[in-house]
Amino acid sequence: MVSVLLAYPLLAKEPVGSPDASADIEHANIEHIVVTSVAMQSPLTVVTNPKQPRQPLPAHDGADYLRSITGFSIIRKGGASSDPLFRGMAGSRLNILTDGDMLLGGCGSRMDPPTAYIAPQAYDKLTVIKGPQTVLYGPGSSAATILFERNNRRLSQAGVSGSFNSTFASAARTDNALDITAGTTTGFARAIATFARADDYQDGAGQRIHSAYQRWSSQLELGYTPTDNNTLLLKLGVSDGEAAYADRLMDGNVFRRQNLGLKWSLNDINHYLQRLDVQWYYNYIDHVMDNYSLRSFRPSMMMPMPGASNPDRRTLGARLYTEWFLTNDLSWQVGVDGAQNTHRIRGSMNQVVMPYQQRDKQEDIRFSQLGLFNELIYQLSDNSQLIAGGRLDYWRARDNRQMLGTMAQSQINPSFGQSRDAYLTGGFVRYQYQLAAWQWYLGLGYNERFPDYWELAGANRAAEQSVSAFYVRPERTTQLDLGLVYQHQAWQLGLSLFANNINDYLLSQQNWPLTPQNVTVSRNIDTRSIGAELDLSYQFNTHWQSSLALAYVRGNNKTDNVALAQQPPLEAKFALNYDQQNWYSGVLWRLVAAQHRVAPGQGNIVGSDIAPSSGFGVLSWHAGWRFAEKITMVAGVDNLLAHRYHEHLSKAGVMVNGYFPISQINEAGRTLWLNLNWQF
Repeated sequence: MVSVLLAYPLLAKEPVGSPDASADIEHANIEHIVVTSVAMQSPLTVVTNPKQPRQPLPAHDGADYLRSITGFSIIRKGGASSDPLFRGMAGSRLNILTDGDMLLGGCGSRMDPPTAYIAPQAYDKLTVIKGPQTVLYGPGSSAATILFERNNRRLSQAGVSGSFNSTFASAARTDNALDITAGTTTGFARAIATFARADDYQDGAGQRIHSAYQRWSSQLELGYTPTDNNTLLLKLGVSDGEAAYADRLMDGNVFRRQNLGLKWSLNDINHYLQRLDVQWYYNYIDHVMDNYSLRSFRPSMMMPMPGASNPDRRTLGARLYTEWFLTNDLSWQVGVDGAQNTHRIRGSMNQVVMPYQQRDKQEDIRFSQLGLFNELIYQLSDNSQLIAGGRLDYWRARDNRQMLGTMAQSQINPSFGQSRDAYLTGGFVRYQYQLAAWQWYLGLGYNERFPDYWELAGANRAAEQSVSAFYVRPERTTQLDLGLVYQHQAWQLGLSLFANNINDYLLSQQNWPLTPQNVTVSRNIDTRSIGAELDLSYQFNTHWQSSLALAYVRGNNKTDNVALAQQPPLEAKFALNYDQQNWYSGVLWRLVAAQHRVAPGQGNIVGSDIAPSSGFGVLSWHAGWRFAEKITMVAGVDNLLAHRYHEHLSKAGVMVNGYFPISQINEAGRTLWLNLNWQF
């Protein structure tokens, strides 16, 4: 939808990562309707309610919802399953958790990033912690930590409550989400179901883009809450779907997910031990892609016959977390987490003669990780805090690929049967200060990131000197974060500045001359980036409000002395909103500058630079009606002037039978939509 309800309190004494800070934000009653972005709530932290509408209308997955937060961008592949980036960083540099669970996709070419399996309206809160400024939520979060969370608090009284959200839009799009909780003070049951579908959309010139999709998900949570401080939660979830892609020769016709989790939480245990969480989870992803289910098959040189690929991934993980109040001024959060995931694959280049279903899945890469983490929060004064944290992770990976390459052209894997391990560290120190309407912070963070599946083995990646990329080095990020949050009368301001130096940055480079045929390699290089995000709003009077959001990042590849690839251009969003009690309206003008700093053929696991891009501007409008306290309807038009454009980071198009060729995937043209939201 068009708007976002933004809670923007000043949390004078709660640092990032504090459970109490999150609770305060969730219960904040200072709300504003904004269409530009979601701003910081406290230093380095952004919190939003994913059930609330936003503009432009996002796809029914996690990546498009993140795009409403200043500093995020996406890589367009079709109508859904985009890959998110923050400050030009993607992949496992973003640590994405769903209720504390790690979720990883299966496709070696990122057809199913973790956000493809996330239905945002099935969650109550979306939190983003910028930079390497927390160690509580797992390893490797050098760019940002992203938390999709549900509320599992004890019910205050017996009853039934919930919400229903429905959206209708151009391209025959329908989204529906139903969330019901029933129970007593002793326990509850919560059931969540979502369904979304859309046909191919048309760009601003009326050209149809291969982009149709369909998704559904269901979640059941059973909670036992004998007291306010004791919660035992069992959760079960399943989902599936299909999606067409305009950037590749195959589509995804299975996105099957199974989830099982158990969590026990205790609070106020004694004077010193304030909180204890014990969590275990299981995730299974089964993904199928082919060149015939969602498109008319046409033989080509690369795929002369109907073909299919079926990767899967099984992840087991656990976490123990404790929070201690050592003195009135000193608190300590300490715990241990670990996970193991196994990736397998099977496929067929001739589905008619040798169906993939008759083949056994072969394990290719296995990962295991065990980490110890802790954060100290010291209250220096009534207005200032010093926060510091560190973690140590043990990583181990095993390469079980006997052969490399495609089934048509393969070669012996030099790292077959070999294992590698590493002890990696991360940590940060941050000073925060609050005075009246101001908060400001200064933080220095360091993070070592183990190469992920896609950097080691995805899409048959090689290394600079070997056909196997299994031994590329871990990435090491050092980053300085500086910013402020201001709220006074009609003004609200959030400003973040960062500068980092990354040693052994894992770069993906195409057409590397290693074998008789050029290959795509994972390279270790050194980089440097700077950037900023600005969110500014002004309340003219009771009815009128305006806002501005800016995001900028500039990266350099110091090894090759060129621009760092896959960096978004300067972006600005201007919004003007009018609110008259029972109805409201607003316009959004998004401006994106041209991007001439490119490195064609270089990139990361989610995309590569293609060419310089032109700037563009997009105008959108919305209006909403509050029929009752808990019923709201909003209508809107995205890309009101039907401008034809593509994002700089969008993938290149491929020939799809029945569609006109495109150089890069264009965004949707004029899009009309209507949304109904009912809380009960």
